[in-house]
Amino acid sequence: MKHITTLLLAFALTTSAFAQTSNRVVISFSHKAGAVPMVLNETEFTIWNGKKVKLSRADFYLSEMEIHQQNGSTVPLTDHYMLVRADTPNTEFDLGEWPVDAANGMTLHLGVPKAVNHNDPASWPASHPLAPKNPSMHWGWAAGYIFLAVNGKVDNDNDGIPEAYFEYHNVGDTLYRAVELAGIAEAENGVLDLHFTIDYAQLFKNLVLDPFLYVHGGGALNITMLNNVATQNFLSMPTASATLAVKENSLRVQAAPNPANAGTWVSYDLPASAPLQLMLTNVLGQTVRTSTGLPPSGTTRLETATLPEGMYQYAFYENGQLLARKKLIVRH
Repeated sequence: MKHITTLLLAFALTTSAFAQTSNRVVISFSHKAGAVPMVLNETEFTIWNGKKVKLSRADFYLSEMEIHQQNGSTVPLTDHYMLVRADTPNTEFDLGEWPVDAANGMTLHLGVPKAVNHNDPASWPASHPLAPKNPSMHWGWAAGYIFLAVNGKVDNDNDGIPEAYFEYHNVGDTLYRAVELAGIAEAENGVLDLHFTIDYAQLFKNLVLDPFLYVHGGGALNITMLNNVATQNFLSMPTASATLAVKENSLRVQAAPNPANAGTWVSYDLPASAPLQLMLTNVLGQTVRTSTGLPPSGTTRLETATLPEGMYQYAFYENGQLLARKKLIVRH
């Protein structure tokens, strides 16, 4: 009996340890307008009614995120908020370690939940997403945070050039929206990378930006825009085939030496038709090195002499779309 009890205890401890296996969750975004990268103050794109639009600001909050598991359960990423800003499109959000090995879809909420929305922004540490920002993402204690701020110009005189300035600042508890995403991602080397695509063109479905140019608050037009967020694929997650493509492409990328001291040479041969961007990020998701205008195949150098020792990640992008991603260790 004693032996049986010991075996049962060992099994329970082993099962518990397995259940608590964690991976670091990192979230990143491709900012697009339709099929092309969306660059503030540069990209002009056509919305549903044929009007051309160019954005100068696009900021929004995500909160109450849940990772779906294949067995139907969910892992809530509690007490995490993200302020996604188009002026820093390559930001990676490190949400810490969670007991997940894979994602089979996600639930995100655009906005700030009511229980937090009316708190004082000054009560948060300066680096926190809900602390005071410039430009401001807070409307006041009664209304709370601006869930989604979009500024830009629209071509209302039909000469092909966006000229009429507009602002949509969406505010209020009633605008809080759940966004259900279908997609697949698997953890590798202790990291679950979740990469999403944002399509800003979808924000304007069924919205006529003339004469309604300054729309601040939680009225009917704001409701339409937030409903578009929830139903028009404003946010999307890679499919299984896209995830597989990134994995296959990553086999065609190699850094040597790895670990690196003063630097490393990255050799690659990727299926691309446009110039590539190479980004090196640290464990906090901060970009520490960037190379642009790279050909689809070749060898390029990453300088690491001045970087702190630790784990890094280098990734190739084509028009803002992730192609390949691998780990790099820096050791001096």
